[in-house]
Amino acid sequence: MLKVRIHSDMAGLGNLLMFFYEERDGKRFIAKPVKLEFEEHKRYESINPTIDIPYIMAEGFLNSFAEALDERGIKTDSDAKLHGTLDATRYHLEDMRTLLKLKKGA
Repeated sequence: MLKVRIHSDMAGLGNLLMFFYEERDGKRFIAKPVKLEFEEHKRYESINPTIDIPYIMAEGFLNSFAEALDERGIKTDSDAKLHGTLDATRYHLEDMRTLLKLKKGA
């Protein structure tokens, strides 16, 4: 499975460092560096993808990328909504315990 690691370059300018790699047959294989360069794109011209990940690796890559983002504390809007919903549910349950005169933790 293709894995992702994200680090900050503490020795340099604090750049974001991303590593894509795979471990198989007791060996580690690392993707070659990709230089992120931008060029003007004219409307209606065809474009090539920045990264083309084979179908068989895509889901594993996306899961690993999401885990790497989570490890850095990056949350999506849906994560925030879920967290808010859980908080609201927790407070609602506390209110219900108070109304029903139940002990906390019951």
